[in-house]
Amino acid sequence: MSGIITDNLGRSSGLVKSAGGGTILKVKSVKFTGTASETGEAPSQLSDFDMSFAPTTSDGKLYFEAHMVCGTGGTTSVGLYFYDVTNTTIIGSYADAAGSRLRLSWRTAHHADAVAVSTSFGTWHEPGTTTSRDYTIFGNANYDSTLYINRALGNDDNASINNSNASSTFTITEYAASAVTLT
Repeated sequence: MSGIITDNLGRSSGLVKSAGGGTILKVKSVKFTGTASETGEAPSQLSDFDMSFAPTTSDGKLYFEAHMVCGTGGTTSVGLYFYDVTNTTIIGSYADAAGSRLRLSWRTAHHADAVAVSTSFGTWHEPGTTTSRDYTIFGNANYDSTLYINRALGNDDNASINNSNASSTFTITEYAASAVTLT
């Protein structure tokens, strides 16, 4: 049987009408289920999210996405951004320059010892190459406080939700250039 499939008769015989597209070309993800911490006010490499990624086409568009659980001590904030380790460059959308302020992609505020907030962010990147690059997430907490990943400051070993642990992910999805228009 050949030709255009227009009804379910062709499908029931084992033929499948093409969905077309080929929009998503490649997906790679890091799932971090442990806990980690980082101290110091300047953003630092969160190495649990390190990932090498080689696009399949030189004109593909990469979508970076992170879903993280971040905790700190006291009343402080967390700031984060995606980073191209290979080319020492911040990836994607981040704040405009304004005085001596840090230029971050996303941030959140914390106001108690038991706070651990789910924070998510996504941004586009056009590497223009099929060469593999190393990517990661940079981040930290404010005022030399400690940034905790997948837990809160209070980390007592009990069944309280305040002391529970979580998981975080960092995903890169490559889309065909014809499927995404960035302006």
